[in-house]
Amino acid sequence: MGTQRQCGTCSLCCKLPYVKELNKPMDTWCPHCRPGHGGCTIYSDRPAQCRDFACLWLDQRQLAQPLGDEWFPPRCKMVLQPWAQDTLIVVVDPAFPNAWRQEPYFSTLRSVAAQGKRVQMRIGRRFIGLHPDGSEEEVWRSQAQMEGREEGGNRA
Repeated sequence: MGTQRQCGTCSLCCKLPYVKELNKPMDTWCPHCRPGHGGCTIYSDRPAQCRDFACLWLDQRQLAQPLGDEWFPPRCKMVLQPWAQDTLIVVVDPAFPNAWRQEPYFSTLRSVAAQGKRVQMRIGRRFIGLHPDGSEEEVWRSQAQMEGREEGGNRA
């Protein structure tokens, strides 16, 4: 990838994740965000969680193959979080719950699963695991895990 990508008009990471320092719930716009009108109003003083975050569309160093512009979060309605162990978490905007099932996204996600990686979509409070054959399974996650705090694990 020749050029460094920039967030530009995207602010989806200001909507989808839980931000503890701001007491911002998942899937709600941050009160400091002005989507489409300049982004974060506290950018220079934003919390560490916000400062340290870069989605995989923006920072592709963790990827075996680069993502095309179709993965720009406002276009695909998803934010791909940095890898956690061997798991790719795809946070889907709940206003577009089936966005991940559309092409070219579905095929790409299946391809990642075929490489032996876990692929999980978070849509609201649901987690769906995707298998290489395209089958799905509900994945249990505690509230702490949904908020990015490690606690417990998947139920058997």
